[in-house]
Amino acid sequence: MLTKNQTIKTEITDMNNLGYGISRQDGIVIFTDGGVTGDVLEIKIIKTAKDYAVGRVERVLVPSEKRDDSLCKVSKRCGGCAFRGINREYELELKRGFVMSAFRKSRVDAVINPVLTDGVTCGYRNKVQYPVAPGGDYGYYARHTDPHLEPIARYASEYIKNTGANVRHIYLRRGQMTGETMFCLVSPSDRLPEEQTLISGLTGRFPEIKSIVHNINRTDGNVILGKDVRVLYGRDRIEDVLCGCRFGISSLSFYQVNRGATELLYREAIKRASSGSPERIADLYCGAGTIGISFAKAHPGISVTGVEIIPDAVKNAAENAELNGVSNAEFICADALTAPLDGFGCVMIDPPRKGMSQGLVGRLCRIKPPHIVYVSCEPATLARDAAALISAGYRMADVTPVDMFPGTGAVECVTDFVI
Repeated sequence: MLTKNQTIKTEITDMNNLGYGISRQDGIVIFTDGGVTGDVLEIKIIKTAKDYAVGRVERVLVPSEKRDDSLCKVSKRCGGCAFRGINREYELELKRGFVMSAFRKSRVDAVINPVLTDGVTCGYRNKVQYPVAPGGDYGYYARHTDPHLEPIARYASEYIKNTGANVRHIYLRRGQMTGETMFCLVSPSDRLPEEQTLISGLTGRFPEIKSIVHNINRTDGNVILGKDVRVLYGRDRIEDVLCGCRFGISSLSFYQVNRGATELLYREAIKRASSGSPERIADLYCGAGTIGISFAKAHPGISVTGVEIIPDAVKNAAENAELNGVSNAEFICADALTAPLDGFGCVMIDPPRKGMSQGLVGRLCRIKPPHIVYVSCEPATLARDAAALISAGYRMADVTPVDMFPGTGAVECVTDFVI
């Protein structure tokens, strides 16, 4: 029986998606932060429960061949990247294994392809949101943020300290292909102090800044952005290029943080959606239209209808279609549960992490579109929804994982279903 504060020797035999090493002793599973498969460790038990325990590394007795502590000097203090202490090959192996495990748990037989990656493991994020402490000091170590953004954040911190501005977050966004940068301060105040000084200081030092906005958020809680936005300088958005299309990105728009991996994900989805040469495609949860517009531009003979419940996103999608000269895509504001879906040869789905609602799964199983392409950011909910579609008569193709967030335990997937 393991007891709290007990020190034991253990060998790590696996890892979970939170980066904890897994070992077993006396029939109890032990989760050890910082343990790597193949490590032999001396650990202290810091928590015990009925069927598991949590350990802390005291000494690495025999390091694993999979261990690699050279990539980030602050990873142990920061904790943002669960897999920053292992080599790249093993990280991709683990992620493929997580997808396999998700389908096994849902009792779905699935062929899982090797994980697609663009090879970029650091500096891939195009957005950062720094919490600001009273007095102007800001947030966390930004290991995976764009290095172009850090000097701007430092300038913002000095502005906050000098003016006493009540700022909750510094929010920066950069178009990786265009170089355009958005600067946003999130504050509960109606106005910021010395706004013109802020504008002239930023634009004089950082000519890549094309948009300066003030987001007003008076609510409590952990939601960073409010609904009200004031444009202080330039446009209300920046632009970036994705899959050969140019997209406008406002402060409130959803846009994937890893552009290179997003292209891999979207191209896989577009390849699958076009395989049956459909005349019409529905794009559910379309957001600002990035997947649908990319598909429409690549296949001008196929019409695309995007469905999104958020009005501002629908407006943004229509503007993005016009920006790219795409005339074979339209966007409607509707719930996927009630949007017209008759007559579509393919339905593309890119739901949030919780997957499709039971109502939408049931609707698709009833109307049975001939082809469904599913883009997922959570393997567990993809596997759950796949089980329901298969029980309704669909056949699932192979699953392709994509490494959208290197260094973390997250993995995205694309698969498709035919009936």
